Amino acid sequence: MLTKKIRDNHLVERVTTELCSFTQLENLKKTGPYDSIFSNFAGLNCTDQLEKVLSSLSTLLNKGGVVTLVILPGFCLWETLLLFKGKFKTAFRRFFSNKGVTARVEGEYFNCWYYSPSYVIKKMPDDFTLLAVEGLCSIVPPSYIEFFAEKYPRLYNWLKRKEERYKSAWPWKNIGDYYIISFRKK
Repeated sequence: MLTKKIRDNHLVERVTTELCSFTQLENLKKTGPYDSIFSNFAGLNCTDQLEKVLSSLSTLLNKGGVVTLVILPGFCLWETLLLFKGKFKTAFRRFFSNKGVTARVEGEYFNCWYYSPSYVIKKMPDDFTLLAVEGLCSIVPPSYIEFFAEKYPRLYNWLKRKEERYKSAWPWKNIGDYYIISFRKK
């Protein structure tokens, strides 16, 4: 699908794709350097080698380039609140994840680790400057809290406005279902 979008938008000369494990970025055929690196949908939570991944980014990025990562933190307010619905396993799954926890998406099982923004900042190479940390679904319920927006549209819209305002503020940037963290290479 991505290759088709690149072709349809006449970006073949500007955008390349390559399938490679993020723990083996040194094996990329096209080694850049790139202007931007983006990891979405918490893919980096599928490795217990995040420090290795982070340390490999410097050689792949141009000076002034930006890396943006979407990661699941070790605590999610909304998920923890599920304990009041009797969903104890879900409510506490991030708390006991030092050695990884088994996760399931669309019938596939895999190990998952959770990383705080402070961990990522500490492990990021010294030639990067932190640009921003923003929480996602800190104030607005995550999509797995089904039908919240439909049942409570006014409350949902109010929560959306609050999240937009406070997504970069403490504690909201640290306690969402995800966070977005961006760095610029010096």
